[in-house]
Amino acid sequence: MKNIRKILPILTLLFLAASCQDFSTDLEVENLENPNDFILTSDPVALTASAGSIMQNWFMATHSTNAPGAALATMADVSTCSWGNFGMRDLSSEPRVAFNNSTSYAYASITNSYFNALYSILSDSNTLALAIQNGTEFDDSAQIETIAKLGQALSIGYLALIFDKVWLSDENGVVGEDASDYKASMTFALGKLDEAIAIATANNVSFPETWLPGGGGSNSSLVAFMNSMGARMLVGNVRNSAQKATIDWNKVLTYTNSGLTSDFEIYMDDVTWYDLIPKTYLIYPGWARVDMRVINLMDPNTIDYWTDDITVMPPSTSPDARLLSDFSYLSAQSFAAARGIYHYSSYKYSRYDSYITNWTENVVEFSAAENDMYKAEALANTGNVTGAAAVINAGTRVTRGNLPPVAADLTAVKKAIHYERMVEFSFTGMGLGFFEMRKENLLQKGTLLHFPVPGTALASIPAPTYTFGGSEGVAGEDYSNAGWR
Repeated sequence: MKNIRKILPILTLLFLAASCQDFSTDLEVENLENPNDFILTSDPVALTASAGSIMQNWFMATHSTNAPGAALATMADVSTCSWGNFGMRDLSSEPRVAFNNSTSYAYASITNSYFNALYSILSDSNTLALAIQNGTEFDDSAQIETIAKLGQALSIGYLALIFDKVWLSDENGVVGEDASDYKASMTFALGKLDEAIAIATANNVSFPETWLPGGGGSNSSLVAFMNSMGARMLVGNVRNSAQKATIDWNKVLTYTNSGLTSDFEIYMDDVTWYDLIPKTYLIYPGWARVDMRVINLMDPNTIDYWTDDITVMPPSTSPDARLLSDFSYLSAQSFAAARGIYHYSSYKYSRYDSYITNWTENVVEFSAAENDMYKAEALANTGNVTGAAAVINAGTRVTRGNLPPVAADLTAVKKAIHYERMVEFSFTGMGLGFFEMRKENLLQKGTLLHFPVPGTALASIPAPTYTFGGSEGVAGEDYSNAGWR
């Protein structure tokens, strides 16, 4: 390949000093400062080392405090916290306000660092895929190609889940001259994921423990994880309930039928792998608590929102056994009343207390229950309500919650799916509660539905700064115009 780099400004700004007047892509710019493609893609030792870091880089980018995960949890009223850290207070203030997308915002890193980290993963993945395309010889070329395609899928997919637009590229260069919207971007990401699944399946690809610690790298586990991830990204990407009709539910069903049947876990060594959000700062004593809306789902006799006339809430009671096994009652408040007593809660999430005690153990990134709920939702949306109820009743609602089986009724099934998403696995992957509340038009009015491109990236292009939330953007498309309260 010629020493010509198809340079995308939004990618280039992360690594080079570049500028342009708009979002257009300069498709043929010779890059004299970096090695040519042949040199970049001809060292199998260095490239294999890069391949080994893809999953760790993705996990750390999405679970970092320099990512939107904590703010998403408080915006979704899954967690509650009045502390300013990680944008939690600003983005869950009431009434909701627009996101501060200026370059000087104190918590600009929650979008900027996340954005940069995922594009860095995309760049590494593209280089690996280009090496395969150029014929570089690896000990296991199928393994390298699988991680390259998976890295492309996860980086682009997780950009699409969070931002309104994404600049796409792969081993063949830039895709299109302008940014793609989140819908087209997710379609692109899922195409890469499908390639990864096909390669891994056909070649019995596994990842070594050094790439993915905790036992999840075997071929059967890896392929199941990728299929489940397809369902997560496909279902989680919609911005409002009307868009649910556009989801390819048959594709979701295909993914989930080949998805996880046991929890997908990753070993945290507390050095290069650690889960800051959600399994530390959203559950550690003194930090975030469980929003009262979640407790109210389990015990309707408990308030769903703290008001001025309440001083102390007694412990809640519920037929759901998880209220005692996964949640801990707190009689006192640690949040400042002046910041809004709507932040108050009498419960913390305690299911992962062993992690914040030991710090070195396997943690769940993707639960089998999460895959089950995508399957149940797909069945319900393709007319098989009885099958959906059967999936729910064979899962954690009954096995962990000891709740009665749900009836084969569409309304009851949909309610049960939402309940499991709030109660059972909101504290596994990043943003799961937010994606669910967004999909169901339940985010409080004024809550942004996706983030704008980070202000620092816009300033580097340069391009005008814009934002969403409060009343900024298009109602129902960029910010919520409905909500659970």
